[in-house]
Amino acid sequence: MKELPTITVLTPTFNRGNYLKDLFRSLMRQTTYDFTWMIIDDGSSDNTERIVQCFSLQSKFKIRYFRKKNGGKHTALNVGIQKTNTPLTIIVDSDDELLPNCIQTILAYYEKYSGRRDL
Repeated sequence: MKELPTITVLTPTFNRGNYLKDLFRSLMRQTTYDFTWMIIDDGSSDNTERIVQCFSLQSKFKIRYFRKKNGGKHTALNVGIQKTNTPLTIIVDSDDELLPNCIQTILAYYEKYSGRRDL
């Protein structure tokens, strides 16, 4: 894995710890791990933080977890965007899952079209 991944998978969450498990499994099934999963916890009162800590122990990719005071999904997304340090970002909600080749497909298109000036 490169030191700085190319893409951030940004997930805002609030009291959705149990939903994150399916998303984590889909990220573990990716055909490439050239990404960071950034989770912005919008002040959850469930076990979200503990679940994310468990993910970190078995993850094949970098996980960044930030907890903030509850302010709504839009404020969680704002925090995530401010903390993102990759060229690409996709927002994936806590109850979503990605197909196994999702990240690889995005990166292939990025590589193919990133140098074009006519877009």
